[in-house]
Amino acid sequence: MAFTDNDLLLSADRAAQLTRALANIGVADPLQYLCDEAAADVARLTTGYVIDANALRGFIRSLALFRIYGYAGPVPKDIQAAYDSAKAELEAIAGGKRPNLPRDQTGVNTPTGKSGSKPYVKGRMDT
Repeated sequence: MAFTDNDLLLSADRAAQLTRALANIGVADPLQYLCDEAAADVARLTTGYVIDANALRGFIRSLALFRIYGYAGPVPKDIQAAYDSAKAELEAIAGGKRPNLPRDQTGVNTPTGKSGSKPYVKGRMDT
């Protein structure tokens, strides 16, 4: 799922204002850059869990808007509240405190064979 600056749900005028205010961070597309950073944080904190795409989008939006307003000027109270809520939930997920979330089973390396000190696969020293 790619999160773009259009997913921030900002009006064109507001997006343009924030882009101008973020001109000093030195990247070509500051809104998308900060969205990418937020998406990376959300991915890191939710890896290993199956989470609905809409929930992920909401987490990313909250973190991205907080970063954007943090660099552009004062953070509005509603943006701060959404960030605090999303951050607390993401930390709970990362800490394993949400047992109702199913674990992601794709790509899991499950050991096969028997336990013990003998190798599972014969090596070149074995006959």
